[in-house]
Amino acid sequence: MTYSDPFGRRYRPAQPSQQAKANTHYQANPRSGGGPPTLEDFHRLSEAYQSIQAQWQESQAQLEATQEALRQQTKSAMDFQDQLKLAYQQLEQMTQERDEANAVALARQNEATELRIETTNYRTRLEQRLGREADEKRLVVLRDMLSLADHLELAITYWDQNAGSESDIGFRSNLVAIRDAFLDTLRRHGVQPQQPVGEIFNPEQHEALGQIVSGEIPVDRVALVVRTGYTADEQLLRPARVMVSSGAVSEGG
Repeated sequence: MTYSDPFGRRYRPAQPSQQAKANTHYQANPRSGGGPPTLEDFHRLSEAYQSIQAQWQESQAQLEATQEALRQQTKSAMDFQDQLKLAYQQLEQMTQERDEANAVALARQNEATELRIETTNYRTRLEQRLGREADEKRLVVLRDMLSLADHLELAITYWDQNAGSESDIGFRSNLVAIRDAFLDTLRRHGVQPQQPVGEIFNPEQHEALGQIVSGEIPVDRVALVVRTGYTADEQLLRPARVMVSSGAVSEGG
């Protein structure tokens, strides 16, 4: 008996012994209920193989794309790591430069502080020196002016000792007014006359010209002022020239 395949080709089925041998090498066709594979089976197998091949190629392409993306990501990561390393280096350099700038600023600040302190001290010393010099010059000027007061005192004393005429009384009054006005001017500049009569003799304040017998003034006290002494702002401007009491004369003397 002969059969025809789907393509119209005729063939003779194999003998049972051959059929059994064929069954050991091929699986039965589920659609035909057994027997050797047909050309349709080969076509389906070819199509399945081509589908699997296409899927494998697609998977291979996807794998290559994934590997390429991974390589790009790895390269990007390495580039980012290099950039991060460079950024750390720049940050370290900037930190070092900042520390150096802070050190320089601190040094300059210390120098400025020291200079300010030194300038303040120098200004203070200069002001003190100029103040002392001004005080010394002021005392020199005031001390030179005292001679005018001495001359006025001597003129009044001379007039009193020689008992001038009544017509000269106005002249004495003028001398007294001039002396008082001059002393008032000196007082406005801190100058005060000293009349230490009756005080204990003090060599730091008085200039002794000798001793004088006095029954009214105790021993070693100022009995007479020959030349008035003056102080300026409680500072001795000129010591008073005085006569020191030697006490009263004893009866046996």
